[in-house]
Formats: sequence, C-alpha cells, structure tokens
Amino acid sequence: MNKVKLFVGTLLCASLMSGCIERHDYKGCHDPIYLSYEELRNNYPVIKTPREIEKAGKIYVYGDTLLVNEKNRGIHVINNRVKETPVSVKFIEIPGNIDLAVKDGYLYADSFTDLAVIDIRNIDTMAVISNARKNGVFPYDLYQALSEEDLNKNRCSGYDEDRGVIIGYK
Repeated sequence: MNKVKLFVGTLLCASLMSGCIERHDYKGCHDPIYLSYEELRNNYPVIKTPREIEKAGKIYVYGDTLLVNEKNRGIHVINNRVKETPVSVKFIEIPGNIDLAVKDGYLYADSFTDLAVIDIRNIDTMAVISNARKNGVFPYDLYQALSEEDLNKNRCSGYDEDRGVIIGYK
C-alpha cells in the first residue's frame, strides 16, 4: 500500500512540476491580416497578364481554352488551340477562389463568400460582369486562405467578421 501511495505521490509531484518548466517553443502572438469585403468586392476579380502557375488546382476545358484554378489566387486562362503548344494568355486574380464553372460563355467563380461572373466568350476581350456578382452566397471558411505556416501560428485574437476575410497572419 505504501508503494502505491509513493508512486501516486511521485506522479502528482512530477505533473505539478512540469508546469514550471520554461517552454522555448512559444511562437508569440499573431494577429489576422484582413481583406475587407469592400476591397474584395470593388477590386476583384481583375484580369491581368499571365503569370507562372505555382500550384495548379482544378482544370476546366471550355472549347479551345483551358481554365486552371490556383487555389485562393485565381484562374489561369490558357489558349489550347494548338494542343502541342498551349499559350498562357491571362490570369484572373480572384482572392478566395477554389471552384469554377462555365455556362454559355460565362465563367462563374467563387471568391470567398461571393459568386463572380466573367464573360469569356472571347478570351482576348474577357470582361468582369460587375453587376452580376452575388455577395454572401457561400459560407465563409475561416481557414480557407491560410497557408500551412499561418495555420501553425499562435493566434491571439479572434475573427471579426465585420473586418472582412482573413488572408494570413502577421
């Protein structure tokens, strides 16, 4: 019986003392970096010159055009008329973009909680259809646009939905 009490006492002391050990892996506090809904809705999507694909996502074929999603960044537009030599022609920057669909020459793309519409009937004269944007149609995923590094940071403040969407931590 005394051995059991001694064992339990030792365990109890060890567990209490472990809280006193200084930890050196503390990463400090990181606050969210927000993209306001106003900025998201007024400035995106934006059609830009092509850029390198860093991490390809979904691929959609529309006639001789390939639409390649780059998660949370946007959509690469590639002219594939000559199958042996596809040519990047545009990059549509859409923060929070994960999915896309095309119907009757219009590209439908999510942008965090919103649905954006782009006329792609002619890839040389593509245009964002600003009055077709639907705000707040998708649920917001708080962790959607965070990198692995951001997910591992010690967050010290909560999400303030009035400030917009979180695109990282500082």
